[in-house]
Amino acid sequence: MLSRPAGTEKLFYVERGKAAYDEVTALPEEYLQLILPFAGVYYESDESCDILSQHKQLGPFSFWIQEVYAHQDMMLCPYTPYPIWALHFMYDTSLKVELYKDSSFTLQERECNLFSLESDLHKVPLKAGQKLLSCHINILPEAFKELAWFHPKLARLAALQSKGVSGALNQYPYHINPVCHLILENMLSCRHINIPADVFLTRCCLDLFYNFAQQDLQLPLEVADVLHTDQLNQLFKFMTEKSYKDFSIPALARMFDLSVKDLRESFLKQYSIPVNHFLRMVKMMMVFELLTEKATSLSAIADAVGYVCWQDLDLSFRYYYGCGLEELRRAM
Repeated sequence: MLSRPAGTEKLFYVERGKAAYDEVTALPEEYLQLILPFAGVYYESDESCDILSQHKQLGPFSFWIQEVYAHQDMMLCPYTPYPIWALHFMYDTSLKVELYKDSSFTLQERECNLFSLESDLHKVPLKAGQKLLSCHINILPEAFKELAWFHPKLARLAALQSKGVSGALNQYPYHINPVCHLILENMLSCRHINIPADVFLTRCCLDLFYNFAQQDLQLPLEVADVLHTDQLNQLFKFMTEKSYKDFSIPALARMFDLSVKDLRESFLKQYSIPVNHFLRMVKMMMVFELLTEKATSLSAIADAVGYVCWQDLDLSFRYYYGCGLEELRRAM
């Protein structure tokens, strides 16, 4: 049983039915800098806490960024009006969640979990001055199973069964690894709206589920899996900073004094994405941003990221984002 701080019990929607966003103009000035251009906003404030929730519906994905600032000791009561699966990323703090009277769960800082949440009231004690920051991607269980038909990498997750009560579907809590952090960072700094935001953020949601599915497949890590951590960290930094370069896997292995086998296997274990898929991801993200520079031709963009012609790049971009270069640029 959790020790509960005295104070107000506050309903905290982690999902809602039909969207009914608040006007941004109603927010205090200090919160305006936190508002993302693509998001709808819900804001509540009273003597117990401030709650700022930002939301974007992206096809089957319901993306939320939620911040709570406790003014006094209180009990936060997370609630969803209907059962959902929620891929949850915890930042800034660690919390104990009382799921039921005889069942609790600890949300650790910089960990991620896939929750099956029922329409039950849960309880999270917060101390005065405590801040909660989390991101989560919600999806209906049946919608996730349908998604897995089109994305077989998710089939193993889709086969997980809820026990009819709220709780984590994964056996172990997983880390917000550098790839997850990079994707979330790009989502939280996204300045796009309308179609470009939908295209970019939807792919980010899918990549986060891919990464989690790979973690669920391979964790926990063994000692041998972290032998090349220093070299891999340098490699990761190099690839994110030089995403415009066109490197082969053997060339990268030579640069960082690794065998091709060790590079492929260790990178996958530590970052939960194949190294060639990561190279493609950072390159496509770069192309997406270059498209905002209307004066830069498609041929110049293709040349900048190592493609012979923009038509070849268009095929790769369309495969990754489901949208062509010309179509997306017109929408920007």
